[in-house]
Amino acid sequence: MKNFTRLLLLCLLPLLTACPSPLEPPYTAYQPVLMSRTQLETSVMKKGAQPIVKPGKLYRYGNYIFINEQYKGVHVINNQNPKAPENMAFIQVPGNVDFAVKNNIMYVDNAVDLVAIDLQDINNIQITKRVRNAFPALPPPDNIQGGFYLEDAPENAVIVGWELSKTK
Repeated sequence: MKNFTRLLLLCLLPLLTACPSPLEPPYTAYQPVLMSRTQLETSVMKKGAQPIVKPGKLYRYGNYIFINEQYKGVHVINNQNPKAPENMAFIQVPGNVDFAVKNNIMYVDNAVDLVAIDLQDINNIQITKRVRNAFPALPPPDNIQGGFYLEDAPENAVIVGWELSKTK
């Protein structure tokens, strides 16, 4: 019986030391990129072609290919000649992570807002609707919420992206 008790203690000892410390909560390694609500609502616009740096979702629409650039917007690629696709424009949409297209309308997340963009004339895009606060605030890429709270941000600030913290 004495040997059995020692064996049991020996088996349980590693379990007692493997527990993480509950005293220090995890903190995100990212800092938010903030934009005022006023800036956000005037930030969606067509620009010249931009280099593709952090591609995300890819979507084929007619002779075009749309490629999401994380937190920045959507690249417009003319794919009329698939052997020589042309990066022709960039639709700037701060806080953009996802998008979809249906019936000539591109639906994009503009941080916390849902924006509908008319694509009938790809050279002259028009915003047809904005639904304010349709989405929750963008979470950090590592999905750890500790370290930054939107309540600490300036009034009417919106998170439009995340950058790796220089202090960590």
